[in-house]
Order: sequence, then structure tokens, then C-alpha cells
Amino acid sequence: MASSLESSLTLRDGLERYYLANPDVPRGQDIQVGWLHIPWQDLQKHDIMHVVTGYSTALKDELQLIGFLLTALTWKRPWYFYLQSLGVFAELLGRSLLGRRYGADYYWPWHVCRYYRLGIQQGLRVRKKIDAYLDPELMMDRSLTSLRQDYGIRNAGAWD
Repeated sequence: MASSLESSLTLRDGLERYYLANPDVPRGQDIQVGWLHIPWQDLQKHDIMHVVTGYSTALKDELQLIGFLLTALTWKRPWYFYLQSLGVFAELLGRSLLGRRYGADYYWPWHVCRYYRLGIQQGLRVRKKIDAYLDPELMMDRSLTSLRQDYGIRNAGAWD
């Protein structure tokens, strides 16, 4: 059962906690990743999904989140959303197969696949697909509990 604080926590509140815990996450600006330009609005949606799913920014949770996003969003979305999910998975799997770390962490190839698969499985179980073009401002004052219930999202617990 959710505590009264947890059930009253809005998406805006959860996002603020997320940014306080991750001060190096770009906020309010586009970024360039290699040749790929990622608009701020899409970065914000990624951050919002961290908060709604409760996935942390640890590598295993990032793998689960990108797997979740592959299957939980409506299929009509910007093309680079697919590239992000599949590309990041392929990059991490490739590093793992070559025995390379990602930052301080090393994950065996089967762990990379397992965490990604867990996210995909959770995304397949959502009650309602998430509209990739939904305006985040329309959801900011909704409680995280109600958003999770509406979509059928299991909370991993990192932000509330």
C-alpha cells in the first residue's frame, strides 16, 4: 500500500527528485550524440519515463528502460527512438562481448541481454500504450500512482 506522500507525489515532484539526484543530466537543452541530434523534449520524455517506471540511472536499469520504451510506446514515434533503444543495446552488448566496461561497470553479455529483455517484457504488459507524442506538460500535475495505474506500469522504486 502506498504511503500518503507516495500517493500524492506528482510527476513534476518525481522529476525534480530525479534531476536533484542526477545534476549532470542535461536539462533544457538539446544534445548531440555522435551524428545524432536529440531534442530537449525527447530527453525530457526519457527522464520522465525514468520517474514513472522507477528505473534508476544505473546501467542495468537503463537497459531495462530502453527495452521498456521499445515495446511500451506506440509504434508511431520518431525514428531515432528505435535507434536509441536498439543502438544502445547493441553498443553495450558489443562492449560486453569485447570484455570492455561501461564506466566502472562490466556486465556479462547474458546480463546485458537479460536486463534488456526484462524491460521489453514489462513494456509488453502495459495496459495502455504510451503516446510518444504526448505533451509532458499535460501530465506534470498527475500523481505518479495514478499514471502507473492508468498504464499498468510496475514501479521499480528509484524516485519515490
